[in-house]
Amino acid sequence: MSKSIVDFFNEIDEKPKEKVAPKEKKKTVAAFKPSLSSPQTAKNMSKVLEESMPVSELSPEIVEVGEVVYIGDGVCKIDGLSNARIDDVLKIETDKGEVLTLVLGMSDRLVETVVLGDYFGIKKGQNVISTRKTLKIGGGKDLLGRVVSPIGKPMDGKGPIKVGKMMLVECPAPAVYMRSPIVDQLKTGFVVVDSIIPVGLGQRELVIGDRKTGKTRLMADVICNLKGSGMYCIYVAIGSQKAKVKGFTEYLDRFGALEYTTIVMGSSDDPPSLNYLAPYAGAALAEYFLDQGKNALVIYDDLSKHAKAYRQMSLLLKRSPGRDAYPGDIFFLHSRLLERSAKLSDKYSGGSVTALPMAETQNGDISEYITTNLMSITDGHIYLDSLMMHDGILPAVNSGASVSRIGGSIQPPMLRKLAELAAGQLARYNEVKSYEIMNTEISLETEREIAKGKRILEVFTQKSGINYLSDEEVLLLYLVTTGLLDFIDLSVVTNIKKEIIEFYRDNKDSFSDFAKGAISVMKSVDEIKPFADHLIETYYNKFDSENSQALKTAYLKEIEDKKIKEKEKADKEAVKKAKEGEKIEEKKEEEKNGDTK
Repeated sequence: MSKSIVDFFNEIDEKPKEKVAPKEKKKTVAAFKPSLSSPQTAKNMSKVLEESMPVSELSPEIVEVGEVVYIGDGVCKIDGLSNARIDDVLKIETDKGEVLTLVLGMSDRLVETVVLGDYFGIKKGQNVISTRKTLKIGGGKDLLGRVVSPIGKPMDGKGPIKVGKMMLVECPAPAVYMRSPIVDQLKTGFVVVDSIIPVGLGQRELVIGDRKTGKTRLMADVICNLKGSGMYCIYVAIGSQKAKVKGFTEYLDRFGALEYTTIVMGSSDDPPSLNYLAPYAGAALAEYFLDQGKNALVIYDDLSKHAKAYRQMSLLLKRSPGRDAYPGDIFFLHSRLLERSAKLSDKYSGGSVTALPMAETQNGDISEYITTNLMSITDGHIYLDSLMMHDGILPAVNSGASVSRIGGSIQPPMLRKLAELAAGQLARYNEVKSYEIMNTEISLETEREIAKGKRILEVFTQKSGINYLSDEEVLLLYLVTTGLLDFIDLSVVTNIKKEIIEFYRDNKDSFSDFAKGAISVMKSVDEIKPFADHLIETYYNKFDSENSQALKTAYLKEIEDKKIKEKEKADKEAVKKAKEGEKIEEKKEEEKNGDTK
Protein backbone atom coordinates (compact mmCIF):
# COMPACT_ATOMS: atom_id res chain seq x y z
CA MET A 1 0.00 0.00 0.00
CA SER A 2 1.35 3.47 -0.87
CA LYS A 3 2.35 5.61 2.08
CA SER A 4 0.54 8.80 2.86
CA ILE A 5 2.27 12.15 3.46
CA VAL A 6 1.47 11.87 7.16
CA ASP A 7 3.24 8.48 7.43
CA PHE A 8 6.21 9.84 5.51
CA PHE A 9 6.83 12.73 7.92
CA ASN A 10 6.21 10.53 10.95
CA GLU A 11 8.95 8.10 9.81
CA ILE A 12 11.37 10.98 9.41
CA ASP A 13 10.67 12.18 12.96
CA GLU A 14 11.34 8.67 14.34
CA LYS A 15 14.89 8.42 12.79
CA PRO A 16 17.88 9.07 15.10
CA LYS A 17 18.98 12.67 15.10
CA GLU A 18 22.47 13.57 13.79
CA LYS A 19 24.51 16.53 14.95
CA VAL A 20 24.87 19.03 12.13
CA ALA A 21 27.01 22.14 12.19
CA PRO A 22 24.92 25.29 12.29
CA LYS A 23 24.68 27.22 9.05
CA GLU A 24 23.98 30.84 8.34
CA LYS A 25 20.29 31.61 7.94
CA LYS A 26 19.37 32.96 4.55
CA LYS A 27 16.91 35.80 4.47
CA THR A 28 14.38 34.52 2.01
CA VAL A 29 10.63 34.09 2.05
CA ALA A 30 9.84 32.57 -1.28
CA ALA A 31 11.90 29.40 -0.83
CA PHE A 32 10.78 27.29 2.10
CA LYS A 33 12.60 24.12 3.09
CA PRO A 34 11.33 22.23 6.08
CA SER A 35 13.94 20.89 8.44
CA LEU A 36 13.86 17.11 8.51
CA SER A 37 15.08 17.14 12.08
CA SER A 38 12.23 19.49 13.13
CA PRO A 39 9.53 18.02 15.37
CA GLN A 40 6.87 19.53 13.06
CA THR A 41 4.27 17.01 12.00
CA ALA A 42 1.83 17.00 9.11
CA LYS A 43 -0.75 18.65 11.36
CA ASN A 44 1.08 22.00 11.48
CA MET A 45 2.86 21.79 8.11
CA SER A 46 -0.09 23.47 6.39
CA LYS A 47 0.13 26.38 8.83
CA VAL A 48 3.85 26.82 8.07
CA LEU A 49 3.17 26.75 4.33
CA GLU A 50 0.37 29.32 4.63
CA GLU A 51 2.58 31.69 6.62
CA SER A 52 5.44 31.37 4.11
CA MET A 53 3.29 32.02 1.02
CA PRO A 54 2.37 35.58 -0.03
CA VAL A 55 -1.31 36.52 0.38
CA SER A 56 -3.19 37.02 -2.90
CA GLU A 57 -5.61 39.93 -3.21
CA LEU A 58 -7.66 38.10 -5.84
CA SER A 59 -11.02 36.54 -4.86
CA PRO A 60 -12.02 34.33 -7.75
CA GLU A 61 -15.76 33.78 -8.32
CA ILE A 62 -17.15 30.84 -10.21
CA VAL A 63 -20.06 31.76 -12.50
CA GLU A 64 -22.14 29.69 -14.86
CA VAL A 65 -22.18 31.01 -18.41
CA GLY A 66 -24.70 30.04 -21.09
CA GLU A 67 -25.48 31.06 -24.63
CA VAL A 68 -28.54 32.56 -26.32
CA VAL A 69 -29.89 30.06 -28.85
CA TYR A 70 -33.28 31.69 -29.58
CA ILE A 71 -34.62 35.24 -29.29
CA GLY A 72 -38.21 36.30 -29.98
CA ASP A 73 -40.50 39.17 -29.02
CA GLY A 74 -39.36 39.63 -25.44
CA VAL A 75 -38.55 35.95 -24.82
CA CYS A 76 -35.36 33.97 -25.29
CA LYS A 77 -34.07 30.44 -24.82
CA ILE A 78 -30.63 29.77 -23.37
CA ASP A 79 -28.36 26.73 -23.49
CA GLY A 80 -25.64 25.78 -21.03
CA LEU A 81 -27.23 26.79 -17.72
CA SER A 82 -27.90 23.40 -16.18
CA ASN A 83 -28.05 24.80 -12.63
CA ALA A 84 -30.58 27.57 -13.32
CA ARG A 85 -33.77 27.70 -11.23
CA ILE A 86 -37.28 29.03 -11.76
CA ASP A 87 -37.48 32.79 -11.01
CA ASP A 88 -33.68 33.19 -11.27
CA VAL A 89 -32.39 36.45 -12.74
CA LEU A 90 -29.91 36.12 -15.64
CA LYS A 91 -27.69 38.73 -17.30
CA ILE A 92 -27.22 38.87 -21.06
CA GLU A 93 -24.14 40.73 -22.29
CA THR A 94 -25.12 42.86 -25.29
CA ASP A 95 -23.46 45.68 -27.21
CA LYS A 96 -25.69 48.15 -25.30
CA GLY A 97 -24.82 46.71 -21.89
CA GLU A 98 -26.31 44.09 -19.61
CA VAL A 99 -29.97 43.11 -19.98
CA LEU A 100 -31.84 41.19 -17.27
CA THR A 101 -34.00 38.17 -17.99
CA LEU A 102 -36.21 36.08 -15.73
CA VAL A 103 -36.38 32.28 -15.84
CA LEU A 104 -39.94 31.03 -16.41
CA GLY A 105 -39.34 27.41 -17.32
CA MET A 106 -36.78 24.74 -18.23
CA SER A 107 -36.54 21.76 -20.54
CA ASP A 108 -33.87 19.04 -20.76
CA ARG A 109 -31.23 21.46 -22.06
CA LEU A 110 -32.77 24.87 -22.63
CA VAL A 111 -33.82 27.54 -20.15
CA GLU A 112 -36.93 29.60 -21.06
CA THR A 113 -36.71 33.24 -20.02
CA VAL A 114 -38.49 36.56 -20.54
CA VAL A 115 -36.56 39.79 -21.04
CA LEU A 116 -37.04 42.52 -18.42
CA GLY A 117 -36.42 45.51 -20.64
CA ASP A 118 -35.27 46.32 -24.16
CA TYR A 119 -34.70 43.10 -26.08
CA PHE A 120 -33.70 44.58 -29.45
CA GLY A 121 -29.99 44.42 -28.62
CA ILE A 122 -30.05 40.69 -27.84
CA LYS A 123 -28.62 38.40 -30.53
CA LYS A 124 -28.15 34.70 -30.93
CA GLY A 125 -24.83 33.46 -29.55
CA GLN A 126 -24.40 36.13 -26.87
CA ASN A 127 -23.19 35.09 -23.41
CA VAL A 128 -25.62 34.73 -20.51
CA ILE A 129 -24.45 34.81 -16.87
CA SER A 130 -26.42 33.20 -14.06
CA THR A 131 -26.65 35.47 -11.00
CA ARG A 132 -28.15 32.74 -8.78
CA LYS A 133 -30.46 35.42 -7.37
CA THR A 134 -34.24 35.80 -7.42
CA LEU A 135 -35.96 39.01 -8.46
CA LYS A 136 -36.49 41.59 -5.69
CA ILE A 137 -38.02 45.05 -5.49
CA GLY A 138 -37.27 47.76 -2.97
CA GLY A 139 -40.03 48.43 -0.45
CA GLY A 140 -40.54 51.16 2.10
CA LYS A 141 -42.40 54.34 2.95
CA ASP A 142 -40.19 56.34 0.59
CA LEU A 143 -42.11 54.77 -2.29
CA LEU A 144 -45.35 56.43 -1.15
CA GLY A 145 -46.38 59.15 -3.55
CA ARG A 146 -44.22 57.69 -6.33
CA VAL A 147 -44.79 55.91 -9.63
CA VAL A 148 -42.46 52.96 -10.22
CA SER A 149 -42.00 50.23 -12.82
CA PRO A 150 -42.52 46.54 -11.95
CA ILE A 151 -38.78 46.24 -11.25
CA GLY A 152 -38.70 49.31 -8.97
CA LYS A 153 -37.42 51.93 -11.42
CA PRO A 154 -38.83 55.46 -10.82
CA MET A 155 -41.19 56.52 -13.61
CA ASP A 156 -42.36 59.94 -12.41
CA GLY A 157 -39.18 61.96 -12.95
CA LYS A 158 -38.82 62.81 -9.24
CA GLY A 159 -35.36 61.31 -8.87
CA PRO A 160 -34.05 58.14 -7.21
CA ILE A 161 -35.89 56.37 -4.40
CA LYS A 162 -34.34 55.42 -1.07
CA VAL A 163 -35.10 51.73 -0.56
CA GLY A 164 -36.01 50.52 2.92
CA LYS A 165 -35.98 46.75 2.42
CA MET A 166 -35.64 44.43 -0.55
CA MET A 167 -38.78 42.32 -0.99
CA LEU A 168 -39.13 39.12 -3.00
CA VAL A 169 -41.35 39.64 -6.04
CA GLU A 170 -42.34 35.96 -5.97
CA CYS A 171 -43.05 35.07 -2.35
CA PRO A 172 -45.03 32.18 -0.82
CA ALA A 173 -48.42 33.06 0.66
CA PRO A 174 -48.74 33.14 4.48
CA ALA A 175 -49.47 29.71 5.96
CA VAL A 176 -52.84 28.90 7.49
CA TYR A 177 -51.48 28.91 11.04
CA MET A 178 -50.21 32.47 10.53
CA ARG A 179 -53.65 33.84 9.62
CA SER A 180 -56.52 35.02 11.79
CA PRO A 181 -60.27 35.45 11.08
CA ILE A 182 -61.37 38.61 9.29
CA VAL A 183 -63.21 40.73 11.86
CA ASP A 184 -62.57 44.37 10.82
CA GLN A 185 -64.31 46.18 7.98
CA LEU A 186 -62.59 48.14 5.24
CA LYS A 187 -64.50 51.42 5.11
CA THR A 188 -64.90 52.37 1.44
CA GLY A 189 -67.17 55.36 2.15
CA PHE A 190 -69.80 54.10 -0.35
CA VAL A 191 -73.19 53.27 1.17
CA VAL A 192 -73.98 50.46 -1.27
CA VAL A 193 -70.63 48.71 -0.71
CA ASP A 194 -70.35 49.17 3.05
CA SER A 195 -73.95 48.06 3.66
CA ILE A 196 -74.81 45.43 1.03
CA ILE A 197 -71.35 44.11 0.03
CA PRO A 198 -69.04 44.71 3.03
CA VAL A 199 -65.31 44.18 2.50
CA GLY A 200 -63.06 43.10 5.38
CA LEU A 201 -59.40 43.76 6.09
CA GLY A 202 -57.54 40.83 4.54
CA GLN A 203 -60.34 39.93 2.13
CA ARG A 204 -60.06 39.45 -1.65
CA GLU A 205 -63.03 41.09 -3.38
CA LEU A 206 -63.22 40.95 -7.18
CA VAL A 207 -64.51 44.00 -9.08
CA ILE A 208 -66.01 43.10 -12.47
CA GLY A 209 -67.87 44.98 -15.17
CA ASP A 210 -67.86 45.98 -18.80
CA ARG A 211 -65.53 48.59 -20.19
CA LYS A 212 -66.40 52.17 -19.19
CA THR A 213 -68.60 51.22 -16.22
CA GLY A 214 -66.52 53.15 -13.68
CA LYS A 215 -64.33 50.43 -12.17
CA THR A 216 -61.15 52.51 -12.06
CA ARG A 217 -62.99 55.62 -10.82
CA LEU A 218 -64.59 53.57 -8.04
CA MET A 219 -61.16 52.33 -6.94
CA ALA A 220 -59.75 55.87 -7.06
CA ASP A 221 -62.56 57.11 -4.82
CA VAL A 222 -62.04 54.21 -2.40
CA ILE A 223 -58.37 55.21 -2.07
CA CYS A 224 -59.35 58.85 -1.49
CA ASN A 225 -61.94 57.86 1.13
CA LEU A 226 -59.28 55.97 3.10
CA LYS A 227 -57.47 59.19 3.97
CA GLY A 228 -56.73 59.36 7.68
CA SER A 229 -57.48 55.66 8.25
CA GLY A 230 -53.83 54.59 8.45
CA MET A 231 -54.21 52.41 5.37
CA TYR A 232 -51.39 52.20 2.80
CA CYS A 233 -52.51 51.74 -0.81
CA ILE A 234 -50.80 50.10 -3.78
CA TYR A 235 -52.36 50.65 -7.21
CA VAL A 236 -51.10 48.32 -9.95
CA ALA A 237 -51.77 49.39 -13.55
CA ILE A 238 -51.43 46.47 -15.98
CA GLY A 239 -51.24 47.22 -19.69
CA SER A 240 -52.69 50.71 -19.17
CA GLN A 241 -52.03 53.77 -21.27
CA LYS A 242 -49.55 56.19 -19.73
CA ALA A 243 -52.06 59.04 -20.08
CA LYS A 244 -54.60 57.07 -18.02
CA VAL A 245 -52.05 56.41 -15.26
CA LYS A 246 -51.08 60.08 -15.29
CA GLY A 247 -54.72 61.14 -14.91
CA PHE A 248 -55.19 58.64 -12.07
CA THR A 249 -52.11 60.01 -10.29
CA GLU A 250 -53.28 63.61 -10.66
CA TYR A 251 -56.74 62.68 -9.33
CA LEU A 252 -55.24 61.14 -6.18
CA ASP A 253 -52.93 64.12 -5.73
CA ARG A 254 -55.87 66.53 -5.97
CA PHE A 255 -57.59 64.85 -3.00
CA GLY A 256 -54.39 64.37 -0.99
CA ALA A 257 -54.43 60.59 -1.40
CA LEU A 258 -51.12 60.24 -3.22
CA GLU A 259 -49.16 60.69 0.01
CA TYR A 260 -50.14 57.20 1.20
CA THR A 261 -50.27 55.51 -2.23
CA THR A 262 -47.68 53.84 -4.46
CA ILE A 263 -48.45 53.30 -8.14
CA VAL A 264 -46.84 50.38 -10.00
CA MET A 265 -47.12 51.06 -13.72
CA GLY A 266 -47.02 48.39 -16.39
CA SER A 267 -47.92 50.37 -19.50
CA SER A 268 -49.20 49.17 -22.85
CA ASP A 269 -45.82 50.18 -24.35
CA ASP A 270 -43.89 47.81 -22.06
CA PRO A 271 -42.99 44.24 -23.05
CA PRO A 272 -45.40 41.56 -21.79
CA SER A 273 -42.83 40.44 -19.21
CA LEU A 274 -43.17 43.69 -17.24
CA ASN A 275 -46.97 43.55 -17.36
CA TYR A 276 -46.70 39.96 -16.14
CA LEU A 277 -44.52 41.02 -13.19
CA ALA A 278 -46.52 44.13 -12.24
CA PRO A 279 -49.10 42.53 -9.87
CA TYR A 280 -46.45 40.44 -8.11
CA ALA A 281 -44.37 43.57 -7.58
CA GLY A 282 -47.45 45.31 -6.13
CA ALA A 283 -48.05 42.39 -3.77
CA ALA A 284 -44.41 42.56 -2.63
CA LEU A 285 -44.73 46.29 -1.83
CA ALA A 286 -47.91 45.58 0.15
CA GLU A 287 -46.14 42.80 2.07
CA TYR A 288 -43.59 45.33 3.32
CA PHE A 289 -46.39 47.01 5.33
CA LEU A 290 -47.79 43.59 6.28
CA ASP A 291 -44.48 42.69 7.92
CA GLN A 292 -44.58 46.00 9.82
CA GLY A 293 -47.99 45.14 11.30
CA LYS A 294 -49.80 47.73 9.16
CA ASN A 295 -52.87 47.48 6.92
CA ALA A 296 -52.38 47.69 3.16
CA LEU A 297 -54.77 47.74 0.21
CA VAL A 298 -53.58 46.55 -3.20
CA ILE A 299 -55.65 47.11 -6.36
CA TYR A 300 -54.92 45.15 -9.56
CA ASP A 301 -56.20 46.99 -12.65
CA ASP A 302 -56.83 44.60 -14.23
CA LEU A 303 -56.07 40.86 -14.16
CA SER A 304 -57.72 40.23 -17.54
CA LYS A 305 -54.83 42.08 -19.18
CA HIS A 306 -52.41 40.26 -16.90
CA ALA A 307 -53.72 36.92 -18.19
CA LYS A 308 -53.37 38.12 -21.78
CA ALA A 309 -49.75 39.16 -21.17
CA TYR A 310 -48.98 35.72 -19.76
CA ARG A 311 -50.75 34.06 -22.69
CA GLN A 312 -48.63 36.09 -25.10
CA MET A 313 -45.40 35.04 -23.38
CA SER A 314 -46.45 31.38 -23.27
CA LEU A 315 -47.30 31.29 -26.96
CA LEU A 316 -43.98 32.96 -27.84
CA LEU A 317 -42.22 30.28 -25.79
CA LYS A 318 -44.19 27.71 -27.85
CA ARG A 319 -45.99 26.19 -24.88
CA SER A 320 -49.12 24.14 -25.47
CA PRO A 321 -52.25 26.34 -25.43
CA GLY A 322 -55.42 25.40 -23.56
CA ARG A 323 -58.88 26.92 -23.37
CA ASP A 324 -59.07 30.26 -25.22
CA ALA A 325 -55.33 29.77 -26.00
CA TYR A 326 -54.43 30.39 -22.34
CA PRO A 327 -51.74 28.07 -20.88
CA GLY A 328 -52.75 25.29 -18.52
CA ASP A 329 -51.37 27.00 -15.40
CA ILE A 330 -53.38 30.22 -15.80
CA PHE A 331 -55.45 29.42 -12.69
CA PHE A 332 -52.30 28.94 -10.60
CA LEU A 333 -50.99 32.23 -11.98
CA HIS A 334 -53.73 34.18 -10.20
CA SER A 335 -54.32 31.93 -7.19
CA ARG A 336 -50.73 32.23 -5.97
CA LEU A 337 -50.99 36.00 -6.37
CA LEU A 338 -54.29 36.49 -4.52
CA GLU A 339 -53.44 34.02 -1.74
CA ARG A 340 -50.77 36.49 -0.62
CA SER A 341 -53.59 38.70 0.70
CA ALA A 342 -54.34 37.81 4.31
CA LYS A 343 -55.05 38.99 7.83
CA LEU A 344 -52.22 37.79 10.08
CA SER A 345 -52.59 36.91 13.74
CA ASP A 346 -51.00 39.11 16.41
CA LYS A 347 -48.22 36.55 16.80
CA TYR A 348 -47.16 37.25 13.20
CA SER A 349 -47.27 41.08 13.09
CA GLY A 350 -51.09 41.39 13.03
CA GLY A 351 -51.04 43.26 9.71
CA SER A 352 -53.29 42.72 6.72
CA VAL A 353 -53.25 42.94 2.93
CA THR A 354 -56.64 43.49 1.29
CA ALA A 355 -56.87 42.78 -2.45
CA LEU A 356 -59.33 44.35 -4.89
CA PRO A 357 -58.54 42.66 -8.22
CA MET A 358 -60.41 43.89 -11.29
CA ALA A 359 -61.55 42.03 -14.40
CA GLU A 360 -63.26 43.24 -17.55
CA THR A 361 -66.38 41.50 -18.88
CA GLN A 362 -67.80 41.56 -22.40
CA ASN A 363 -71.47 42.59 -22.76
CA GLY A 364 -72.18 41.69 -19.15
CA ASP A 365 -71.05 38.07 -19.56
CA ILE A 366 -69.62 36.98 -16.21
CA SER A 367 -69.16 33.38 -17.38
CA GLU A 368 -65.97 34.20 -19.31
CA TYR A 369 -62.98 31.94 -18.56
CA ILE A 370 -60.71 34.33 -16.63
CA THR A 371 -63.64 35.97 -14.83
CA THR A 372 -64.99 32.67 -13.50
CA ASN A 373 -61.48 31.65 -12.44
CA LEU A 374 -61.12 34.83 -10.42
CA MET A 375 -64.60 34.49 -8.93
CA SER A 376 -63.69 31.03 -7.64
CA ILE A 377 -60.44 32.30 -6.09
CA THR A 378 -61.75 35.44 -4.40
CA ASP A 379 -64.09 35.94 -1.41
CA GLY A 380 -66.84 37.65 -3.39
CA HIS A 381 -67.33 40.12 -6.21
CA ILE A 382 -68.75 43.58 -6.91
CA TYR A 383 -70.55 43.74 -10.25
CA LEU A 384 -70.81 47.09 -12.04
CA ASP A 385 -73.81 47.13 -14.40
CA SER A 386 -73.62 49.03 -17.70
CA LEU A 387 -77.43 49.56 -17.72
CA MET A 388 -77.29 51.24 -14.32
CA MET A 389 -74.39 53.32 -15.61
CA HIS A 390 -76.52 54.53 -18.52
CA ASP A 391 -79.35 55.40 -16.09
CA GLY A 392 -76.98 57.74 -14.23
CA ILE A 393 -76.59 55.59 -11.11
CA LEU A 394 -73.00 55.99 -9.90
CA PRO A 395 -71.35 53.88 -8.68
CA ALA A 396 -73.20 51.46 -10.96
CA VAL A 397 -73.05 48.61 -8.42
CA ASN A 398 -75.67 45.94 -9.01
CA SER A 399 -76.19 44.78 -5.44
CA GLY A 400 -78.38 41.87 -6.54
CA ALA A 401 -75.59 40.40 -8.69
CA SER A 402 -72.84 41.13 -6.16
CA VAL A 403 -71.81 39.10 -3.14
CA SER A 404 -69.41 39.17 -0.20
CA ARG A 405 -68.60 35.84 1.42
CA ILE A 406 -67.49 37.60 4.60
CA GLY A 407 -71.00 39.00 5.04
CA GLY A 408 -72.36 41.06 7.90
CA SER A 409 -70.11 39.52 10.56
CA ILE A 410 -67.74 42.49 10.20
CA GLN A 411 -70.44 45.19 10.20
CA PRO A 412 -71.85 47.16 13.14
CA PRO A 413 -75.11 45.43 14.23
CA MET A 414 -77.32 48.41 13.38
CA LEU A 415 -75.82 48.83 9.92
CA ARG A 416 -76.22 45.10 9.28
CA LYS A 417 -79.91 45.16 10.26
CA LEU A 418 -80.76 48.16 8.07
CA ALA A 419 -78.71 46.74 5.20
CA GLU A 420 -80.75 43.52 5.32
CA LEU A 421 -83.97 45.56 5.10
CA ALA A 422 -82.65 47.65 2.21
CA ALA A 423 -81.43 44.58 0.31
CA GLY A 424 -84.81 42.87 0.66
CA GLN A 425 -86.73 45.98 -0.44
CA LEU A 426 -84.39 46.49 -3.39
CA ALA A 427 -84.80 42.86 -4.46
CA ARG A 428 -88.58 43.31 -4.37
CA TYR A 429 -88.24 46.48 -6.47
CA ASN A 430 -86.25 44.63 -9.13
CA GLU A 431 -89.10 42.10 -9.36
CA VAL A 432 -91.94 44.61 -9.82
CA LYS A 433 -90.28 47.53 -11.62
CA SER A 434 -91.23 46.10 -15.01
CA TYR A 435 -94.93 46.67 -14.18
CA GLU A 436 -94.37 50.41 -14.23
CA ILE A 437 -92.69 50.25 -17.64
CA MET A 438 -95.61 48.28 -19.13
CA ASN A 439 -98.13 50.78 -17.68
CA THR A 440 -100.13 47.96 -16.12
CA GLU A 441 -102.57 48.57 -13.30
CA ILE A 442 -100.79 47.99 -10.01
CA SER A 443 -101.87 47.98 -6.39
CA LEU A 444 -100.98 50.69 -3.90
CA GLU A 445 -98.63 48.27 -2.15
CA THR A 446 -96.74 47.56 -5.39
CA GLU A 447 -96.65 51.26 -6.17
CA ARG A 448 -95.04 51.94 -2.81
CA GLU A 449 -92.50 49.14 -3.34
CA ILE A 450 -91.47 50.74 -6.64
CA ALA A 451 -91.20 54.16 -5.00
CA LYS A 452 -89.13 52.75 -2.14
CA GLY A 453 -86.76 50.97 -4.55
CA LYS A 454 -86.13 54.17 -6.48
CA ARG A 455 -85.34 56.05 -3.26
CA ILE A 456 -82.93 53.33 -2.14
CA LEU A 457 -81.07 53.62 -5.45
CA GLU A 458 -81.00 57.39 -4.98
CA VAL A 459 -79.42 56.96 -1.54
CA PHE A 460 -76.88 54.54 -3.04
CA THR A 461 -75.94 57.07 -5.73
CA GLN A 462 -72.81 59.01 -4.77
CA LYS A 463 -70.65 61.51 -6.57
CA SER A 464 -66.87 61.36 -6.51
CA GLY A 465 -65.29 62.91 -3.45
CA ILE A 466 -68.22 62.12 -1.12
CA ASN A 467 -67.36 59.88 1.82
CA TYR A 468 -69.87 58.61 4.41
CA LEU A 469 -68.99 57.25 7.84
CA SER A 470 -70.83 54.28 9.38
CA ASP A 471 -73.20 56.36 11.53
CA GLU A 472 -74.05 58.56 8.52
CA GLU A 473 -74.82 55.48 6.45
CA VAL A 474 -77.11 54.24 9.24
CA LEU A 475 -78.98 57.57 9.18
CA LEU A 476 -79.51 57.45 5.40
CA LEU A 477 -80.62 53.82 5.46
CA TYR A 478 -83.02 54.54 8.33
CA LEU A 479 -84.63 57.35 6.32
CA VAL A 480 -85.14 55.23 3.23
CA THR A 481 -86.10 51.87 4.78
CA THR A 482 -88.71 53.26 7.18
CA GLY A 483 -90.66 54.80 4.29
CA LEU A 484 -90.14 58.48 5.15
CA LEU A 485 -88.90 59.23 1.63
CA ASP A 486 -91.36 57.07 -0.30
CA PHE A 487 -93.56 59.85 -1.68
CA ILE A 488 -91.06 62.70 -1.78
CA ASP A 489 -89.85 63.71 -5.24
CA LEU A 490 -86.50 62.13 -6.20
CA SER A 491 -84.82 65.50 -6.76
CA VAL A 492 -85.90 66.56 -3.26
CA VAL A 493 -84.60 63.27 -1.84
CA THR A 494 -81.16 64.11 -3.26
CA ASN A 495 -81.20 67.49 -1.54
CA ILE A 496 -82.50 66.05 1.75
CA LYS A 497 -79.69 63.50 1.73
CA LYS A 498 -77.12 66.26 1.33
CA GLU A 499 -78.68 68.66 3.86
CA ILE A 500 -79.34 66.21 6.69
CA ILE A 501 -75.79 64.82 6.52
CA GLU A 502 -74.36 68.35 6.65
CA PHE A 503 -76.64 69.16 9.59
CA TYR A 504 -75.62 65.97 11.40
CA ARG A 505 -71.91 66.62 10.87
CA ASP A 506 -72.21 70.17 12.18
CA ASN A 507 -74.14 69.07 15.29
CA LYS A 508 -72.72 65.60 15.94
CA ASP A 509 -72.01 66.39 19.59
CA SER A 510 -75.74 66.91 20.17
CA PHE A 511 -76.54 63.45 18.80
CA SER A 512 -73.84 61.39 20.51
CA ASP A 513 -76.40 58.77 21.62
CA PHE A 514 -77.41 58.18 18.01
CA ALA A 515 -73.78 57.97 16.85
CA LYS A 516 -72.88 55.53 19.61
CA GLY A 517 -75.90 53.34 18.95
CA ALA A 518 -75.38 53.35 15.19
CA ILE A 519 -71.78 52.21 15.44
CA SER A 520 -71.72 49.66 18.23
CA VAL A 521 -74.50 49.33 20.79
CA MET A 522 -77.95 49.01 19.22
CA LYS A 523 -79.05 45.97 17.23
CA SER A 524 -82.66 46.64 16.18
CA VAL A 525 -84.57 49.43 14.46
CA ASP A 526 -86.84 49.87 17.49
CA GLU A 527 -83.82 50.62 19.68
CA ILE A 528 -82.47 53.39 17.48
CA LYS A 529 -85.84 54.82 16.43
CA PRO A 530 -86.21 57.37 19.30
CA PHE A 531 -82.73 58.80 18.67
CA ALA A 532 -83.17 58.86 14.88
CA ASP A 533 -86.60 60.51 15.14
CA HIS A 534 -85.18 63.13 17.50
CA LEU A 535 -82.44 63.89 14.96
CA ILE A 536 -84.97 64.19 12.12
CA GLU A 537 -87.28 66.46 14.12
CA THR A 538 -84.38 68.70 15.12
CA TYR A 539 -83.28 68.88 11.48
CA TYR A 540 -86.58 70.04 10.00
CA ASN A 541 -87.21 72.43 12.91
CA LYS A 542 -83.82 74.15 12.71
CA PHE A 543 -82.94 73.70 9.04
CA ASP A 544 -85.54 75.90 7.35
CA SER A 545 -85.72 74.92 3.67
CA GLU A 546 -88.14 73.43 1.17
CA ASN A 547 -86.37 70.10 1.50
CA SER A 548 -86.59 69.98 5.29
CA GLN A 549 -90.26 70.97 5.18
CA ALA A 550 -90.95 68.22 2.65
CA LEU A 551 -89.37 65.74 5.05
CA LYS A 552 -91.39 67.24 7.91
CA THR A 553 -94.62 66.74 5.99
CA ALA A 554 -93.70 63.16 5.15
CA TYR A 555 -92.60 62.49 8.72
CA LEU A 556 -95.83 63.84 10.24
CA LYS A 557 -97.87 61.98 7.64
CA GLU A 558 -96.01 58.78 8.49
CA ILE A 559 -96.78 59.33 12.18
CA GLU A 560 -100.45 60.00 11.38
CA ASP A 561 -100.66 56.94 9.15
CA LYS A 562 -99.05 54.88 11.85
CA LYS A 563 -101.60 56.11 14.40
CA ILE A 564 -104.43 55.27 12.02
CA LYS A 565 -102.99 51.80 11.44
CA GLU A 566 -102.54 51.25 15.14
CA LYS A 567 -106.14 52.37 15.75
CA GLU A 568 -107.41 50.07 13.01
CA LYS A 569 -105.37 47.24 14.47
CA ALA A 570 -106.71 47.96 17.95
CA ASP A 571 -110.28 48.05 16.61
CA LYS A 572 -109.78 44.72 14.86
CA GLU A 573 -108.39 43.24 18.05
CA ALA A 574 -111.37 44.57 20.00
CA VAL A 575 -113.84 43.13 17.47
CA LYS A 576 -111.97 39.83 17.53
CA LYS A 577 -112.07 39.68 21.32
CA ALA A 578 -115.77 40.59 21.32
CA LYS A 579 -116.54 37.76 18.89
CA GLU A 580 -114.50 35.34 20.95
CA GLY A 581 -116.44 36.47 24.04
CA GLU A 582 -119.75 35.91 22.26
CA LYS A 583 -118.67 32.42 21.23
CA ILE A 584 -117.70 31.61 24.80
CA GLU A 585 -121.08 32.84 26.06
CA GLU A 586 -122.92 30.82 23.39
CA LYS A 587 -120.95 27.72 24.34
CA LYS A 588 -121.75 28.21 28.02
CA GLU A 589 -125.42 28.68 27.16
CA GLU A 590 -125.46 25.48 25.13
CA GLU A 591 -123.80 23.56 27.96
CA LYS A 592 -126.33 24.98 30.43
CA ASN A 593 -129.27 24.00 28.21
CA GLY A 594 -127.82 20.51 27.80
CA ASP A 595 -127.57 20.04 31.57
CA THR A 596 -131.17 21.21 32.01
CA LYS A 597 -132.45 18.64 29.52
